[in-house]
Amino acid sequence: MGKRRNHVLISYKNLRRLIGILGLSLPVICLAGPLLFKYPVQPSISHCYYTNVRDVFIGIMIGVSMFLVTYNGYNKIDNWITNTTGFFGFAIALCPCFCFSSTVSKVGFLNLNPPLSDMIHLTSAVFFFLLLAINSIFLFTKSTGRDLMTKNKKKRNRLFVTCGIVIISSLLALFVLRLQLGEIEFNNKPIVFYIESAMLTAFGISWLVKGETLWRDKALESGK
Repeated sequence: MGKRRNHVLISYKNLRRLIGILGLSLPVICLAGPLLFKYPVQPSISHCYYTNVRDVFIGIMIGVSMFLVTYNGYNKIDNWITNTTGFFGFAIALCPCFCFSSTVSKVGFLNLNPPLSDMIHLTSAVFFFLLLAINSIFLFTKSTGRDLMTKNKKKRNRLFVTCGIVIISSLLALFVLRLQLGEIEFNNKPIVFYIESAMLTAFGISWLVKGETLWRDKALESGK
């Protein structure tokens, strides 16, 4: 039973690492497209749906969402938050944002009208990142016992809180920018792309560290 339990723990850690790697890779790939094929950096990560990296964008979002929906945490609240985050991720992938330069009447897998698709996309994106921040700050920092609050666990917790704060601060920054710039100008400035990249980077790092890629507890890993 001990070996089986350790195998399950290792599999969970690998799953968390994979989620983190996918989160980190998305902004890199979305930036590689313009650099390699000589077109402007898109106004946002979501606008990459309308470029040659669309398939990769959708694939990564579907992959991350699939893992989150099937992820089992330590309790019902953990499961609910993580699984709900995954459902919002599916909505982001399947309901594209509005593109001002596009003349397509209906978009996405669901063939929705652009304004409706955009509303679902934006709402889902806000809740997706907000739940990721809550997960990082309040759930990743939990411990099943006082004896598990190791020195490395404290380091990981500080990073989890930092990543959550980065995501929430970025959401607030996007909200303020949207009010100041207006809809059209807001959707034509790559500053949104870079802020979203910061959020995805924080998301990726938090899940990588949750998989104990850094500051792992060797005693716990060995089952002691």
